[in-house]
Amino acid sequence: MMAVLLFCAAAVPAEIIPGQAVSWSDFSYITTLMTTNNYVWFGTTEGILKYHRYERRWEDPITASDGLNGHQVKRMATFFDEAQLTVETEAGIYSYHEGLGAWYLETEFPESDYQDCRIRVPMPVLFLPPGYTMSPDGYFSDNQLRNWKFSAELDDQSGTVFFGTWGMGPLKADDRTYTAEFLTYGLLQKQTDALYIDGDSLWMAGNGGNAVSAYGPVRQGVTLFERSRGRFTHFETRYIPGFDSEIIYDIAGDSTNLYFAGQYGLTVMRRSDGNCVTLARGDGLPDRECTAAAVGRDSVWIGTAHGLAFYRPSTDSAMIVADDILGDFFITDLQLIPGRLVIGTDKGAYFIDLVNLKVGRLKDLEGILRGSIRQMTVYDKYLYVASSWGLAEIDLTTEKSTSVPYTDNPSGVYAVAAGDRYIAASVGDGVILYEKKTGRMRRFTELDGLLSVNINVMVGEGDMLWIGSEEGLTRFKWVNPDRVD
Repeated sequence: MMAVLLFCAAAVPAEIIPGQAVSWSDFSYITTLMTTNNYVWFGTTEGILKYHRYERRWEDPITASDGLNGHQVKRMATFFDEAQLTVETEAGIYSYHEGLGAWYLETEFPESDYQDCRIRVPMPVLFLPPGYTMSPDGYFSDNQLRNWKFSAELDDQSGTVFFGTWGMGPLKADDRTYTAEFLTYGLLQKQTDALYIDGDSLWMAGNGGNAVSAYGPVRQGVTLFERSRGRFTHFETRYIPGFDSEIIYDIAGDSTNLYFAGQYGLTVMRRSDGNCVTLARGDGLPDRECTAAAVGRDSVWIGTAHGLAFYRPSTDSAMIVADDILGDFFITDLQLIPGRLVIGTDKGAYFIDLVNLKVGRLKDLEGILRGSIRQMTVYDKYLYVASSWGLAEIDLTTEKSTSVPYTDNPSGVYAVAAGDRYIAASVGDGVILYEKKTGRMRRFTELDGLLSVNINVMVGEGDMLWIGSEEGLTRFKWVNPDRVD
């Protein structure tokens, strides 16, 4: 019956090319479960997770970046040895067939193939990881008395019971001892404002919003993505001694430490043991709200909501710099270039000469550098500055500034990334990608796999763009050879 439904259904319009974009979000709210020969599938409020239960690894998630229409998964079923996946979301019922490479709108869900994953009442008491306790009424709590509920349960008939939780993600337990462990995957919080590539690791964080939402307790802090292993680690900062901020604006690092600029200071995390200490106004910062960080050879420059500071990790305090000029500025970004520190502020772009510590203003004929600076990046011999008035390219050899083509936009440019062949700019309704050699322009939106066009930060890495938005993180392959514009 489903085969007939599949070929009679109408194809869902989409321009998404398989593999062009992969996205991650907050997958901690589990709505349903399903098992197949090798996999456990977790339906969530942001897409589908696929866990290989024997090899204990995750496949890439299935989200809007893969053409899935809707976010909240209600039910799932598979057919033809997993070659066809049928999903019901808040937007409707859809099937994806590998041979056709597209999603199709269905008229009904195959009720007979749906796996019942309702929670048993009463539940067996699970032995949760340290710091968590549960009650047989289907709830569990941490040592700060925050409560979550179990939302789904499914026995794989092979010795393991898999659970979904509402706010803490997937969990599995031995069906004899009921010893349980969390299966952490995805982002701690979906809004992504800060990205830092640290070798194979990708660190990210953002503004998690209020401490409580309609979904329950909000978990805030930092996410670590070890890319080659496909492994995520969550650092919920309320549990970490010495880590005072839950909202993080910027991340930087050197060989010894990681630096997190947050709403309550600059947190220094020692790589060797994870020990944290936070610098605040009492340690010499001009303001407790730290908004940017840039790492030099033996020092860290710290941008705040009211000025700039300089910190040497070998000491215990910071020093305010050029307070008479920068003290009234909200610093949005910092970039080190040869001999200078470039300072992005809400009142334009400035610099400090690192030899004589004199402050100057960056200027351009178009006035882009006088706008509110949103993001800056350096690639090769060029500095790119995204502002509320556009995108400027500054030649660091000649100091000549020009406007990047196709980036004129009434609301300016929100984020920028650059590579050998391209300049990418977020312009509010998508990402403009300008190819340097050909002068060609392409625009990418949700139809190409972006989770959102409201982009907060971008980082280029080879042929990939890492894009942080209000909906999560996207790895975007802009040079996909299968794409036809």
